[in-house]
Formats: sequence, structure tokens, C-alpha cells
Amino acid sequence: MQNISTSTSTSPLLTASVQYSTPTVVVIVLVAYIALCRSLRFRFERKLQEKFNYPDRSSLARMTNDDAQAIVNSIQSQEFPFLYKLSLQFGLFKTYSIPTISKLLSATTALTDPKFAGKRYEDTTILFGQFSIYPPKSDRALKALARMNYLHNRYVVGGQISNADLLYTLSVVIIEPIRFMSQFEWRPLNEMEQCAIGTFWKSIGDAMGIKYTGVLANDTWVDGLAFVEDITTWSRQYERDAMRPVISNVKPARATVDLLLYHVPSFVRPYALELLTVLMGDRVRDAFMYPEPGIVMSMIAYTALIVRRFIIGYLFLPRAYPLVFFSEPDPKTDRIYHYDYQVEPWYVPNNVWSRWGPSGLLSRFVDGIVPGDKPWKPEGFLFEDIGPVARMGAGIKEMEADVDRLRRERPTGCPFA
Repeated sequence: MQNISTSTSTSPLLTASVQYSTPTVVVIVLVAYIALCRSLRFRFERKLQEKFNYPDRSSLARMTNDDAQAIVNSIQSQEFPFLYKLSLQFGLFKTYSIPTISKLLSATTALTDPKFAGKRYEDTTILFGQFSIYPPKSDRALKALARMNYLHNRYVVGGQISNADLLYTLSVVIIEPIRFMSQFEWRPLNEMEQCAIGTFWKSIGDAMGIKYTGVLANDTWVDGLAFVEDITTWSRQYERDAMRPVISNVKPARATVDLLLYHVPSFVRPYALELLTVLMGDRVRDAFMYPEPGIVMSMIAYTALIVRRFIIGYLFLPRAYPLVFFSEPDPKTDRIYHYDYQVEPWYVPNNVWSRWGPSGLLSRFVDGIVPGDKPWKPEGFLFEDIGPVARMGAGIKEMEADVDRLRRERPTGCPFA
């Protein structure tokens, strides 16, 4: 019988087809993935605009304080949590370059003494978080504002904190988030979001008793954007007049840098510090008496930010759910857990997740502080715990009176109407 052989060789045409199909498929999948990322990234922004219905500049004049807080919360909890937090950190850091502010910080040692600096940092984060995440007339927002007012009051009454100091601090927490998103994020804040930041922080300034009349160019504003523009102009001039290198700036600046670079290995710290000085800019860097960074490190810093902006904008899917920074109050003790910390895990619960989850493992890896140890109050916080150790538990009656005042006076509607 004749054997009939079947050739198993592949034709040149088929080989070429298989050879070129793999990279083609990879390109198609990559393009489709990038298109999906971009579509989903902007979908959250569109949904937010549809939800609050502020379609143009004229509509911003009716933005309510409730809406402004909700929009700010979406920025910090879901859309831009990393850079929003970093921008607030940098904004508060800038205030230490104002001699009247740095002298008080140096005198009180709240930030300059390593024994107290970690708690002060976390307590500031907690207060900001409470009145940013929760509605303007919620108990948590009102208690946070009342606690902040209590801690500031004796220095305000004693003339150690001026209205200009408070106004400048307010200005940087408005200006820096807008600037950071514009320069470093995958998209800038839109007009509605910028207006929300101006509206929200204006209401915080009102709750603190900050005076604007005779200081800013205007006494009234049509919307939050107009307030942002006015306070930005004032803040820039105030920096030119007041920000200068004095020795009292150095200690709080170095203490804050130590906290920010706490987890950075010692052999990398000089380079990390140089990167930080790039982001400070000339005026702030000079006020803190840091040397001018080299051109190579400047290029590395800005290149890294540009690459991050591209990767997040084109290759990362957006966050599906907002981050959770705090627990609900315990029904028996009224204490609240804090889930996010920089160095010292104040008020972080002592459980398996906090000790062995990502944050706990990172702390162990860099020989940091693991949550759950007793000095850091792992049982959670009451609002009277916030502040210097010597004042923990103090001021309860004063806070209650201020909460009553804020509940009566603080608006939920449009604060510019």
C-alpha cells in the first residue's frame, strides 16, 4: 500500500501571520486598556458635576456649604487622596517660614520637640479630617472646630497668634491643593471643585473668627472662586512682605522634614531632602535656610512627577470606593479609631489588620512604630484628647459652648448669598 505522507511544515504566509499577530494583539489590548482608564477616570468627574449641578460660572454663586464640603470630601477621599493630603502638609509647612508663626511653634515646643511632634502632626490631621469628611453641622465637624478653637484661643487672646497668621494659614490650605493638582496631578481641579475649596475653607475661617474686612481687597464675594482669587492675591503679597530667613524658622522646618522622611533609609535621606527642597521653591527654601538643590535633582524631581501624572492618568484605573480614614464612634465609649498615620500610630486600633496589614508590615520593614502599643491610645480618641499632652481632657465646657455657637451660626446654605 502506498504511504501517503502529510506535510507538517507551516507555510511562510501562516508563519508570518502568527509572528506578527502577538505584538498586534498586545497593542490592541494596551490601547483598549488605556481608553478604558481614560474613560473611567473622567466618568467620576462627570458624575460629580451631574450630581451637584453647577454647570457654569454663574451657577457657582448658589453653591451651598453642604455641597462644598461634600465635593472637598470626594477630592480627598476618592479622586486625589495622596496629593490632596500632601498639598495640605506642604501648605502648613509653608506657614513655618513666617517668623511670627515659627517663633510661637519654637516657644511651645509642640512641633520642635520630637517627644511631642508626632502627636501634634496626627492631631492636626484628625481635626482637618473630621471637619472635611463630615457635614458642616454634624457633631463630628462641630466638635473638631470647637477643639481647634479651644487650642488656639489662649494664644489668640494673648496676642501670640495674629489675625494675619490665621488668615495666611487659611490661604495656604486653599491655594496649595489647587496648585498641586494643576501642576502635578493627572488633571487639574475644575471650576466647581476650586469653588468648593474656596467655599468650604471660607466657612472654616468664619468658624475660627478670622477677619477679612480691611485685609483682603473685598468684603463680599459672589462665589468661592472669587474668594480664592482675592485671598490668593493677598497671600502672595503677604509672603513677599513677611516670609524671610530667621533662625526661629529652622527648628519647626527640620522637625517636620524629619517626620516626612521618617521612613526613608538614612543613606537615601540626603537625596530625599534635596528632592523636597526642589518642591519648596526658592522663597520657602531660603526662609528655611536650606541650600539650593542641584540641577540634576531638580530634573529628577519634576521628571518623576510628570511620569507619575502620565501613569496615573493613562494606566491606573480610578479608585472604585472612597478611602476610610476613621471609624464610627463606639456606641459605649464614643471613641473613634484613626486608620491613617504618618509616623506615630495615635488612636489606631490594636488588631491583626493594623499590626500585620500593609501599614503595619511597612512599619516593621523600616523599623517604624507598629500600631497597638499603649502610649498611642489604641482605644481611639475623644475630641478632648486632641492637643498637647498637658491639655488632654481639658476644655470640655469651652468646647460645648462653642459647639452650641457653631450649631446656631454655621451655614449649610450658600455662605455668599
